[in-house]
Amino acid sequence: MKVGELMSKQQMGYNSEVQDVAMRLIAASGESRTLAFEALDAAEESDFDQARKLLSEANVQIEKAHEIQTELLISEANGNQLPFSSLLAHAQDHFMTSMLAVELIARLIKIHVREGENL
Repeated sequence: MKVGELMSKQQMGYNSEVQDVAMRLIAASGESRTLAFEALDAAEESDFDQARKLLSEANVQIEKAHEIQTELLISEANGNQLPFSSLLAHAQDHFMTSMLAVELIARLIKIHVREGENL
């Protein structure tokens, strides 16, 4: 028997909702991380205006991801227990690593700016 064959229609609908939330979280997180690394690339080229613009866009996307994560936490706090989902675990991991990347890249850009001023 294949995975998923034993799911009821109700479970399949729920699974679809969890998958949708997970994919939205992955998409927003991934976009944020991509923009943050593009910002770092711009800073390495001393294009600090572009770096700031891209980092600002990265922060908008990570805020979207954070809102999705908060929805999940509020739902669970309200008694809507989510069953384990590998996709959702992956999405949350993606979110956390993206959030860390944005924070670290923001600091690296500050260092590039400071060193650029000292040239």
